[in-house]
Amino acid sequence: MTNKLSEEERYEVDNKRVRLYRAILEPIIMALMIVGIVTAALDLPFGGFVPIFWFVLAFGWILIIICMEVTMIRSFLECKRQSWRVQEMNHALRKD
Repeated sequence: MTNKLSEEERYEVDNKRVRLYRAILEPIIMALMIVGIVTAALDLPFGGFVPIFWFVLAFGWILIIICMEVTMIRSFLECKRQSWRVQEMNHALRKD
């Protein structure tokens, strides 16, 4: 027997997962930015990579976080739209 989650429950589960990923990725991004700043200030490649590489890598991870947030906003709006449709249907049935 399968346990189907409602749209709101699925949204909450996804929201918790996105918050976890964001909490994990933010320190990694900060570390990459710090390494980029230090290597640029010292004009010295770290790990064989020039400073711009560290910044590009950090901005790539920032884009991933932005995409996750946009996806969660979209999911939230779809969830709200479905709940509005249900409310409209219930309201129409009560009128009859």
